[in-house]
Amino acid sequence: MRMRFGWVLAGMWFVGCGGARDMEPPAVQEQQVQAQACTPAMAAFKVKDILPPGAPLPSPSRPIPEWLTNVAGTLYFTADPYQGTAALWRSDGTTVGTVPVKEFPFAGLDYRNFESLTAVGSRVFFTMDDPAVGSELWVSDGTAAGTRLVKDITPGASGSSLSNLTALGGALTFFRNAGTSKELWRSDGTAAGTYRVVDFGSGSSLSYSTLRTGSALLFFFQDATQGTRLWRTDGTAAGTSLIKRVDAGTPLVWETRSLASGTGLFTLNDSSGTEVWRTDGTAAGTVRLDTFGKQAWLLGSLGSYVYLSTLTEDGERLKLNRLSLSGGGKTTVTTLPNPYPGQPDNTPYVQSSAESGGKLYLSVAISSPGPAPRQVGLWVTDGTAGGTRQLSQELTTADEYSSPLFDTGSGTLLFSSYEGGMGLMPQVTNGTPAGTGRVTTSSPGGERPEEFTRVGNKIYFRAYSGVWGNALWAVPVNVTCTPLSASAE
Repeated sequence: MRMRFGWVLAGMWFVGCGGARDMEPPAVQEQQVQAQACTPAMAAFKVKDILPPGAPLPSPSRPIPEWLTNVAGTLYFTADPYQGTAALWRSDGTTVGTVPVKEFPFAGLDYRNFESLTAVGSRVFFTMDDPAVGSELWVSDGTAAGTRLVKDITPGASGSSLSNLTALGGALTFFRNAGTSKELWRSDGTAAGTYRVVDFGSGSSLSYSTLRTGSALLFFFQDATQGTRLWRTDGTAAGTSLIKRVDAGTPLVWETRSLASGTGLFTLNDSSGTEVWRTDGTAAGTVRLDTFGKQAWLLGSLGSYVYLSTLTEDGERLKLNRLSLSGGGKTTVTTLPNPYPGQPDNTPYVQSSAESGGKLYLSVAISSPGPAPRQVGLWVTDGTAGGTRQLSQELTTADEYSSPLFDTGSGTLLFSSYEGGMGLMPQVTNGTPAGTGRVTTSSPGGERPEEFTRVGNKIYFRAYSGVWGNALWAVPVNVTCTPLSASAE
């Protein structure tokens, strides 16, 4: 699921309703963790302001720019203002090279509703609303003339319900809900080359959660008669088949995770607890690793282990658990402290997780009586109790926004955290307190970074422009934090 957050008013950022940043924990529970100030050698820079000063600010649910996507080494994104001219954009990382590919003038629709930008080779596919055809599949080769409707799959203005756009075998694979029927489709970007591959019929629900294993897409069908079944497809009829029934009932397909090794993980959750499964896309290679008699949340993998979080029996602390990918039982790595023991509504939970540089990072929140958490911290673990530590206590406690955690691919992690009175600023860490600190911005702005996306040797993101609304920003992929000397500080 793609979550979209953001809020700006008159150029000022606000913590969301119920934010609990001023709620300090009772008397010293643990050492305060503060980020260092970093040298400015690898500053984030503003690529371009997207909104002109004074333009209507976008809805928090439709930020601008949005859908940042790497397409064969070029960044693409969208701008979709309320009752305004929408556009597909591209950027080479320079101000002059950040331009609209094609504009879509206001035509009676409040929004064009760009969704699911998906790179297939040097082209990008997406869905978009149009008054004549409704929501349908579009494609762009990076030129205005080459940005066009692929096919009116559901003739007329009613549009199509398309999901799970995926690049497979040099073409686009996607699902279509046709009334009660579920269909698998394939497209090469032409009307003639866009066709139904398999009609699965009606009677079963298709889980939104999918997995990639090698060159195949794995997906789940569920119904009360046949239970939960795992399928695979390579985008062709011959390559689409049932792998295995994984449950006689219809538990929630709770979480999925594709691993760099080509295997995948998924969890099934119901009132009895959580099952953890591993799959390589074959029946023999799809096995249940273990079962938790309570809810467990998938965090990621390090080496030959998968890590999950569970709550202690009193519900006040978070346990990190390790499970071998080859099976063989689960163990507890460590239990994280709660700085609000005995207080009401103090349940800890993981907002998000990411793997980077052989470490697993977690944003851990402590709930509150309101809609927003009372504290959110960044934790890192190498899979051992001694290698588990907190790096920051200053992640946002807004209820409509959480810090992104992004693997740079260079052994570091990008995230956002409060920095004094500067607001939510981009930060970088290598997993140590000394290597954690603010990424300097080359101009005013850069607050509340979102949608980190790597393209070549740059990582792009959306953040406050310093002028009006959000702008497109970038930072080198090898950004690191080198603490300032005592004299410099």
